[in-house]
Amino acid sequence: MMTRPMRSCPHCGASLPEEASFCPYCATDIHPRTVLEAPRPKGKFLRLGLAAILALAAVLAGAVLLAPNTYDAYGEVFYTDRDGSYQLVLANAEDRYQPVPACHQRGVAGEQYRFPVHLYINHVGSGANAGQMFLQKVRSVSTEVVGPADGPSSITCSQPEPKDFAPHAALVSLVDYTGQDESAQLLWTIQMLNGDTIKLRQTIEIQLIEVIEYHYQDHPMDTIEALQALVNQITEEVPLPTQVRIYLPPVVYGGGLTVEGRPMDLYGSSDGTTRTTFTGTVRVAAQDGPILYFHDLDFAGSGEGVGVSASARFWAQGCRFTGWRTGVLGYGYAWVNVTDCWFEDNEVAFHFNSDDGSVSHTKFDGNTFLDNGTAVLLERVSTDVMLDFQGSRFSGNDTDIDNRCGQAIDISQAIFQ
Repeated sequence: MMTRPMRSCPHCGASLPEEASFCPYCATDIHPRTVLEAPRPKGKFLRLGLAAILALAAVLAGAVLLAPNTYDAYGEVFYTDRDGSYQLVLANAEDRYQPVPACHQRGVAGEQYRFPVHLYINHVGSGANAGQMFLQKVRSVSTEVVGPADGPSSITCSQPEPKDFAPHAALVSLVDYTGQDESAQLLWTIQMLNGDTIKLRQTIEIQLIEVIEYHYQDHPMDTIEALQALVNQITEEVPLPTQVRIYLPPVVYGGGLTVEGRPMDLYGSSDGTTRTTFTGTVRVAAQDGPILYFHDLDFAGSGEGVGVSASARFWAQGCRFTGWRTGVLGYGYAWVNVTDCWFEDNEVAFHFNSDDGSVSHTKFDGNTFLDNGTAVLLERVSTDVMLDFQGSRFSGNDTDIDNRCGQAIDISQAIFQ
């Protein structure tokens, strides 16, 4: 018979059976002990993981905050950076805070027109002009005409730049159009140095103007008195924006004419020996409405006075001015153009002396200035646009161009003999 091995209590030394787990002599638990490893510092790793997650979140948030923004609206955008808030607005000169999301213009079929579009930048809160300061944050500014989906638009625009005639505007774009029913969109794109993009839009609506014609075969206008009476009647009876065209007989009018109250265009004629001629001053003073045009008329003076005296927008095409102290005078608030005209033996052929900033066109081309005292006198021109004398001929004048106001002119294609 085999005897089970005995073991001693590790606490009191008493003999115990091998399978004993409790000493009956000293009442001590004698289960075998397991040595446990020291716990790993799990909290440290948790803290490191949390920090990494927070850092990544901060990077992502920063990336979102630093991502370039795009602003796109009609007429007006509010833009904010660390220096403040700004109102960028397409507005009229009369109110640089009031946005003009849609611009409505009119025109006679086939004729050309121009108008300015002003970008103003105002500081929000103070209302101060912030254009100069804001443009220092800008990388580039461009304009384009976005035509209708069914085809290209005849509307065009110049790239924006500062203009003296609009001193409070940050930038100005000149829009040209031809009289016809159409619409398009003028889009300004402003790229900021920080990567942001600002898009300002303006709808341009062009509407045809109704035209009424008066022919000398149907209406009395053989004398200057009859013509003045007809002009006065039309002023009373035909409201704007209707365009009026008067086709004159081939006669010599012994006196002057005044056109005021509303514009009306005068067209001359010839019977082979006589062309429609005025011997007295024709005064243009119609402030409201479109440009007043004179076509193919003669103005014959006797050494004194003014052929055409214009204090409103006026354009002479294919006319002759001879023997005047001043052939054409633009003054007050008028923009005056002369193209394809003949100026001879005048003390001053063409005199620009006006404060108006509304540019009709820069064209002064195709004229002939012959044997005048001064062919062109630029005394005051309140805009910095360049006047283009392409194809104009200067011959025998005492002074070809007296540019007293230092106006920008292009004479590179003019002819001097």
